[in-house]
Amino acid sequence: CGFAQSQEAYDGAVNELFSTLDEIEDHLGSNRYLCGERLTLADVCLFTTLIRFDPVYNILFKCTKKKLVEYPNLYGYLREIYQIPGVAATCDISAIMDGYYKTLF
Repeated sequence: CGFAQSQEAYDGAVNELFSTLDEIEDHLGSNRYLCGERLTLADVCLFTTLIRFDPVYNILFKCTKKKLVEYPNLYGYLREIYQIPGVAATCDISAIMDGYYKTLF
C-alpha cells in the first residue's frame, strides 16, 4: 500500500489487504490457528505481520481502513500468541518502529 505509485495502485492494494484480513478474521472465528488447533509456521509468519500492523503499517504505509483492534478474532489471536512463553521477549515494538521509520525515511 505505502509504496504504491498511483492512487489506483494504492486503492487496489488496500482493498486486497483488508479483504484478506476480513477472510482471516472469519476463519479465526471458528479456528484457533490458521491450520487447525496447533501453532504452525503460518501462524508465526502472520504474527510477525500483525504485531507490526497498528504501530507501523497503519501509520507509515497508510493502511488505515481499520486498526487491528477492530478485528476481535485477529486481535485475540495476536494476544494469544504474544502470551506464549518466550514470545513477548522477542517483540521490541520500539526497535520494530525504529527499523521502519529510521531506515525507510
